Order: sequence, then structure tokens, then C-alpha cells
Amino acid sequence: MSVEASKVSFGCWHDPKTGYFLYKSLECDGAHRHISLTTDRRMVTNAGFEVARFGRKPGHTFGKIEERSLALNTKHGVSIGMSRDEVVKKLGEPSRTAIRGKKKEFWCALYKKIEMTDRENGQVLRNTYIFKEGKLIEISIDLDSIPGCGGEHTATSDEGWPWSTF
Repeated sequence: MSVEASKVSFGCWHDPKTGYFLYKSLECDGAHRHISLTTDRRMVTNAGFEVARFGRKPGHTFGKIEERSLALNTKHGVSIGMSRDEVVKKLGEPSRTAIRGKKKEFWCALYKKIEMTDRENGQVLRNTYIFKEGKLIEISIDLDSIPGCGGEHTATSDEGWPWSTF
């Protein structure tokens, strides 16, 4: 699954063996693309997919969730379960970090890259890695166009990051 590919614009897959969900969304005619690999059902629901709870079928479905085996890694070799030190060694120091959770058990790392094709047009790539007690548990990748739906400021702003719920 690639954030750059626009062939699949909206979809969600669930790996019953690992409990992970992979979902992709495209907004504003492709100006904002998002992919997440997570076990957080709230994030999946907030993305427009209804997750069955406690063995019950969902009452209504925004988007269908397909069952299939998922690779829990990126094309650059970052895998779910890696330690914080392993990821930093592989990717370098993040652009931004945050500590979250009641017990401060979550460490969030943002890797951000802005590429401009000229003075007014470009894109922002944001990779977010969420660690719980030192182990990678979630990966989110966002690709936003500049100017996007809300102009350049909206596309380059990290307001509200990390966007995961804790």
C-alpha cells in the first residue's frame, strides 16, 4: 500500500491473526492522502469504517472492512514491534516527538519532509510512529499537497499532532 498511489482511494483491511487494521483514505480530490496501520478500533471508526464489537455485527457500515493477512512493515524496513532505538537508528532523529498517555507510556515520533516543485506548489510527507513502552505499535503516513484544500498553511501545519487517540 502506498500513500503516493491514488488507485485505491478508500479502503480498510483487517488481519484477524494479528488484530491490525490497515486503512487508506483520500480527501479533497487527492490533496490529502492517509494510510494507517493500527490496532486502535477508534481510529478505524473515525476514518469511516464501523468495527464490530464483542462479536456483534455492525448496525450500519460506512466502508467495508475486508479480512486479509497484512505485512506489518513499511517498504523502508520499519516493522511493528521494533524498538524505539531500532527505528531511530534506521530513520535518524525525528522532526518532532511527543510523550502521551496517563502513565506517559506512549512516545510519538514525526518524520516530516516538505518538497516544493516551485515557489507555490509541492507536498508534505509526514510519517508518524507510535511506540508503547518502547515498542512500535502504530504507523501513520500522510501526504498533503501544497497548497491543499485550505492553502499552504493548512498543508504544512502539524496542528493537533499526534493525531492518534490515547
